[in-house]
Amino acid sequence: MKKIYSITLLLLFLCLFFLSCEREDDDKNPPEITILGANPYTHTLGQPYDDPGATASDEEDGDISDKINIEIDVDINTQGYDYHVYYSVEDDAGNETSAVRDVYVLSF
Repeated sequence: MKKIYSITLLLLFLCLFFLSCEREDDDKNPPEITILGANPYTHTLGQPYDDPGATASDEEDGDISDKINIEIDVDINTQGYDYHVYYSVEDDAGNETSAVRDVYVLSF
């Protein structure tokens, strides 16, 4: 009976040890953002801007595209090369990443 008790304790200890090694807090890898479409993106002056978007994935969390925050800084009525679309995303462990699309508003 003492032997079974010792083996049970050993197995319990090993299970707890291995579970603690798999903690989510150990996730230090940031997610990746993939910008869809052209970058830089050429846009026609005066036309509505429809961004092609981006996808995001994380080693631990998988597809997290629905968590992407998008900030569009494009003036469709002023020709220029200084416009950008900013994408940022955070995984469940709090790791963040960002990407930028350059947008050229041109008259054709």
